[in-house]
Amino acid sequence: MKEWNIEKIQKITEGEAMLLASGKKTIIKEHNVYFVDFGEPFGLSMLVFKNGHHIYYANDYELHNSYFMENNGKEALKERYIGLANMRLYTDKELEEPIKDYEEYQRKSDYLHNYYAMREDYVTIFAINPSAEETKKFRENVKGMSYDPVGFCYIKSKSFVKRHIELNNMLEKRVEELRENFEYYKKAFLYEMYNHEYSINWQADYDTLSAFGNIEYHDDNLDAYFKELGFTDTQKRAYKAAQKEYWDKESA
Repeated sequence: MKEWNIEKIQKITEGEAMLLASGKKTIIKEHNVYFVDFGEPFGLSMLVFKNGHHIYYANDYELHNSYFMENNGKEALKERYIGLANMRLYTDKELEEPIKDYEEYQRKSDYLHNYYAMREDYVTIFAINPSAEETKKFRENVKGMSYDPVGFCYIKSKSFVKRHIELNNMLEKRVEELRENFEYYKKAFLYEMYNHEYSINWQADYDTLSAFGNIEYHDDNLDAYFKELGFTDTQKRAYKAAQKEYWDKESA
């Protein structure tokens, strides 16, 4: 049996994935999903493809779900993968629709910034301390390509990049439509408070509010942060209500 590592798995083509999955394909939100058992250590895994490209950042592996697998079995793990894929993946139409809550916004933003560009051949802008030779090679590789500021990469298709930017702008527009939605923002602020361990964080307000825009540190001066972020009265009230609810739960 072939020994698999993460690099080999990520290089699998869709044709290879279909063979490994015995020709069985599941379509989830216009993405092709294949369930493959790689044996130890990765086990039963979910491989995701779109437009013939491996969206491997959206993959999942039994290795990361071992406790669930031990207690529920392979069929339940497969259903778990399907549920995760339905939360993790989006069609273009879904990306354009109004958002219900902050967590949905986070998931859509994650999809647009981390998965969407993988539908095409791309060259990432990220490199750790590249050498002069690597920098030269990068410039040669991206010559004639278009920069995609949402995916932080270069792509050949200008129309693809344009569409990607349009979808991201639409998502931000959907958030802007909720500026006066008290409940949306209260829940959003609470989410980030828990995310940043508000009760034990010495710069709690700064870290929490940094999730909503670029701000300078003001020694947790709320009025200064609110001004920098251009918050409406509704958003200000929602933040203070979130603080109260957070501390009420902490002290209960």
